[in-house]
Amino acid sequence: MARIVLKSIKPNQQKQIFSKVYDGKKQNEYVFCITCIFNLRFLCMIHNSYNKEKAFAFLEAILQEYQNCSKNSDFNNGQFSYQLCLMMKAFNQFDQKDALTNLEDIVEDLNESTFQNLRKMIKREIRLVVLVKKTEELTKNADIIFKFSRNVHRATRGNEFRFGGKYIHLFQIYYQISKLLK
Repeated sequence: MARIVLKSIKPNQQKQIFSKVYDGKKQNEYVFCITCIFNLRFLCMIHNSYNKEKAFAFLEAILQEYQNCSKNSDFNNGQFSYQLCLMMKAFNQFDQKDALTNLEDIVEDLNESTFQNLRKMIKREIRLVVLVKKTEELTKNADIIFKFSRNVHRATRGNEFRFGGKYIHLFQIYYQISKLLK
């Protein structure tokens, strides 16, 4: 894959990103970041979600180390490969620290959203307590109104009977008087 990438590099661009595409879709989750300077090509393969700027910073560090080692006789003694190994560890540890920082941020956001949800639940609980009290008051008032209206209904019905009884009593008196007068 690296040979294919190296063949497709444009020599006039300093920084390039290469990802293999099959049938119009990206095949892998990995991409190649490439730096070209003075016919020297340095490339590294990274995960698609990895920060590309960090990858290019890593490639710049490799370039600087390569230039330092090639000026000295350390290049042939394996110093460059040793420095390359150290730089890879350093950049990967830096990335792990970023991942830890990202996780801490996520946990912090989750804690904040949890506290906000708890506050909302407490407010809802207070509102529910108020609604329960109002419901109890309305129930008591409804019972009082029901009893009052029942008593009023009974009283008016009793008055109707009394009035009706008085009417019947008057009718009887009228009937007896009319009988006497005949």
